[in-house]
Amino acid sequence: MGEKIKKIGIIAVVLLDLLFLYLSFVSYPNQIKNSEQKISENQAKISDYKVKTNKLTYKSYQKVIREKVNYLNLDNTENTLRKNYTEAITDAYNVKTEDEYNSKEKDIASKLGTDHLISTVLGKTIVQKIKGKDYPQSNGLNNVNVSFGKYNVDTKILPVNILVDYKPVVDDSSATVTVNSKKVMYTFNYNVKDNSDGDVTFTELVSTK
Repeated sequence: MGEKIKKIGIIAVVLLDLLFLYLSFVSYPNQIKNSEQKISENQAKISDYKVKTNKLTYKSYQKVIREKVNYLNLDNTENTLRKNYTEAITDAYNVKTEDEYNSKEKDIASKLGTDHLISTVLGKTIVQKIKGKDYPQSNGLNNVNVSFGKYNVDTKILPVNILVDYKPVVDDSSATVTVNSKKVMYTFNYNVKDNSDGDVTFTELVSTK
């Protein structure tokens, strides 16, 4: 009886070995096939990365940027705006009479560009008549500084700040203190594509004696 059980056990072990061997032969080709497929996919990805890396040169990057900004030369744009704004602000804050203002108003407006900035600057500097006498809003310009924020390639927006330091007119004869310097800031967004400005924020800064 013991010998019979021993033989059965040996046969069972042999059958299990044969089964595992069979399963190995069946599954091994599939494993090889899966491994080969993964290797092939990885090689394809590596090749794609190499192609993209080779294309990502400095010149190609410049080309993409140029196409995105429509060949805009931002330096030229900023230099032109700075020159026009500086000249227009200088004239607007230095005029002393109504006739002088009227003779320069058209040129001032053309250099300031579109309506928002023009109307704001003119409103703060226009010469008025008081009892028949010319009354300028400014007694002369000390300094004007035009600066720009970071250009947004997608929206074509260029932030602009114009800092004006001028001599205010003292309209109160009883004033005991003369203010020699008053600073104001014009802030707005300039649309490079449309050559237009957005709403202008006018801020009065601290005056100095």
